[in-house]
Amino acid sequence: MEYTNDDINAALASENPWSLVPTRDFDGHGTFIAGVASGSLIEEKYFSGVAPLTTICVVKCKEAKNGLKAFYNIETEEPVYAETDILIAIEYLMKKATEANMPIILCFGMGTNLGGHISGNILGETLRTVGDRKGVAVVTACGNEGNTSRHYSSDVLEPGEDVEVEIRSGSRHGFTLELYSDSPQILSVSITSPSGEYSGKTIARHGEKRRVSFILEDTVVNIEYSLLSYESGDEFVQLRFQNPAEGIWKVRVFNETRGNAYFNMWLPIRNFLPSTTYFLEADPNTTLCCPSNNVNLISVSYYDSLNRSIAVESSRGFTRNGSIKPDFAAPGINVYGPLPRFGDVYPSDEQEKDLTALYGYRSGSSMAAAITAGAAALLMEWGILRGNDPNMDTVIIQKYLIRGADSDGVTEPNKLWGNGTLNVYDVFERLRGN
Repeated sequence: MEYTNDDINAALASENPWSLVPTRDFDGHGTFIAGVASGSLIEEKYFSGVAPLTTICVVKCKEAKNGLKAFYNIETEEPVYAETDILIAIEYLMKKATEANMPIILCFGMGTNLGGHISGNILGETLRTVGDRKGVAVVTACGNEGNTSRHYSSDVLEPGEDVEVEIRSGSRHGFTLELYSDSPQILSVSITSPSGEYSGKTIARHGEKRRVSFILEDTVVNIEYSLLSYESGDEFVQLRFQNPAEGIWKVRVFNETRGNAYFNMWLPIRNFLPSTTYFLEADPNTTLCCPSNNVNLISVSYYDSLNRSIAVESSRGFTRNGSIKPDFAAPGINVYGPLPRFGDVYPSDEQEKDLTALYGYRSGSSMAAAITAGAAALLMEWGILRGNDPNMDTVIIQKYLIRGADSDGVTEPNKLWGNGTLNVYDVFERLRGN
């Protein structure tokens, strides 16, 4: 169902708005980042979005089907979206921008650990293609995975050498583990359960699948190999743990290559897995969520603007193949913005007057992305609507913002800060030669 400006305004003026526009944001994530990026000026609350005069177009995605969530062992109350539905949402937004003959900023406040962490998978490549058009900019949140212990990177393995990776499972919550190694490396795996039951080494060949049942643990692990993954043509091994027993699971990785090899592993993001499941020897780097690791998208980590320290949760670069990401950092701790109106009853007159009931603070990667999206909108206005740079697209705006980034105290490029911190004013100072 599509609701126009007229529909929404009529609902806002109605005593029973939900009868006219029967949809709402119970989570508040979309409401908040839209407000931070482009909310109207509210003088009595000292609030304004970064670009308050922009037009907002919102797509509320349907949540993923239970079958898809079950395949990836995602058991959570957090919202989960299928990549296909997100792609349809992008197509819709582009269509509306074309019909209105307006430039568009796509603010992408979601991400995943699934994928090779190079180009953001199909979604990242689609966003890159869309972002190559004049008048389009794509801003992505890097994620909140810096301190989750959900990434493992190996040392170099010599031919015939192997290494054991330990994963602590703190609950029966299922999870999907993904391993990536660079082509033409070939790696195989085996699994040892907490009680010591051994799966045996599986065969590393394209399309190989194996289902391993661990009797004492009442756990099933599905192992699937692909020697030519979609994203990069590198080897990809997926292990799906169903009903994993609590304790230490050991994944042994064997180098079957004639030369040296190394690999990376990722567990699901914090929203999809309890904090009690993690790698015992984790690496906080290379934790940028897909699609933010696509080099042609604007990718932003986050920091605390009060003490100018990077957020410990902020995902870190670089990409798996060493490309420089994030592009820069933006404020993301205790950002002030609009909250959704919960419940079945529209706020009373008293609640309507009490604006503190409608505003609050949130932290996270998406808040930094929202601030950056607002900054990108201001640059797009200057470039396209005012005729200063009619060829603006995602990469051009990305380079403007990188040139203006404040690098004081930052050794650049940096895996935490990228090229520094967002500074729109300095974009124009640099253009003037200052």
